[in-house]
Amino acid sequence: MGEGEHTIIGRIARERLNQIASRKLSTLGVPVRLGADRETLEGELGFTGRVVHPATGQTITRARFVVAGHDRLAFVDPPLAALGPVDFYAHERLLAFEQAVGTALAALHAQLDDVASRLRALQLEVAVDAERLQLRAVVKAPGHAFEILGGADGARVSRVAPVGGRPQEVAASFPPLDLRQFASGAELEDFLVASLPQMADQQASRPEQATVSAPAPRLVATPAPRNALTLSRLSQVFGEEALLPPNAMVELVQEFQYGGTRYRFVATREMGTRFKGRLIGPNGDVWSDRFELASFPGTHAVVARALGAPAAPAVGPAGGPAGMPVELSGDPSAPGELPQHLLPQVSEVWVMNVVVEESGPEEVRYVGTDIDGKPYGAARVLKKSDFEAVFTQARGGWRLLIQIDQVQDGAVLYRQLDQARQPIGAPRKMAAAVLVANFVPEATAY
Repeated sequence: MGEGEHTIIGRIARERLNQIASRKLSTLGVPVRLGADRETLEGELGFTGRVVHPATGQTITRARFVVAGHDRLAFVDPPLAALGPVDFYAHERLLAFEQAVGTALAALHAQLDDVASRLRALQLEVAVDAERLQLRAVVKAPGHAFEILGGADGARVSRVAPVGGRPQEVAASFPPLDLRQFASGAELEDFLVASLPQMADQQASRPEQATVSAPAPRLVATPAPRNALTLSRLSQVFGEEALLPPNAMVELVQEFQYGGTRYRFVATREMGTRFKGRLIGPNGDVWSDRFELASFPGTHAVVARALGAPAAPAVGPAGGPAGMPVELSGDPSAPGELPQHLLPQVSEVWVMNVVVEESGPEEVRYVGTDIDGKPYGAARVLKKSDFEAVFTQARGGWRLLIQIDQVQDGAVLYRQLDQARQPIGAPRKMAAAVLVANFVPEATAY
């Protein structure tokens, strides 16, 4: 994935990237689940015998992994962990991906053999970890010792230890060693000694870089305890059509972590759709107010606003404020490009699936769904006439259909389709990243 692709992918919510990865992996027959952090997708692959440990000759039958981004797997156990992230999105069948993993493993083993041979030719003692597909050598100079590690990136200087001093890590930005340019161990030693100032500069810059790039505190919803009675569980048992009497007592609780501090959001029903909300911290109420369900932007948004935490606002189908008529323009000038396999094709129909939470005479309250058809994100409200003009009913839910007319420069030109699948209104423009974050191709929406 190129630098521009990382830039544009970085603007797509982690939840959406997980959905893209989950959908692709499901077509390969690979189940995934959320890890303990409730953000990282993880799973286990069962191989059919085509992946063999190149050093021991043993067949690898199982491999645990985590998903990196939307298109790569990072294996967590040796020897596959030595490969680093491996692209799975380019493969149409699991067998092809398995063959690619086996080929990559064999290529890494051959590369390590080459690195080990070159280091030994320089009269260095090489320690090979056959199980983890890694190697280590030490170059000893009069004033320093240099640790060299061999792996998927070739041979790299990992640490420098001055005589009588503490070893210092060498930043990954220090370039790999091209062992072919050294005719003897003395030449390699001279090169490493001459490079000490560059290594020291990069070591000195690392704390500053870490300070600059340290992530800001994130607002994280705490998972409910295993035995908690959740709304999801109630819905599974009683169905989504079960209702509460107008005066029934309801109290909902959700906990969050922000900046190492735990907060509790409590919403208590007063009557009908009117609630009183409180956000409680270690020193008491941080926020409290009464609200109507129809105007409530979502718990996460309210908590983020009260704490001053960064959070995406409640949005309509393509980035417009909740409650506004359907508008899908997004930001067509957003820089960067999506990976080719995520871009739509001309004439394709893309779909946004939603479920209606409440339909009144004037307004419709609805929420988007994830790849499993379950609601996610903040609820949105539209005038009923606007909603019925562009959403069509299908399979117990509602869908918004658009047809792609043109794809160019990181943006798409599209038209909305009515219930008869005919274009309505003038063509509109939308950033491709906005499209991918909110829609899926109709062909994959079943």
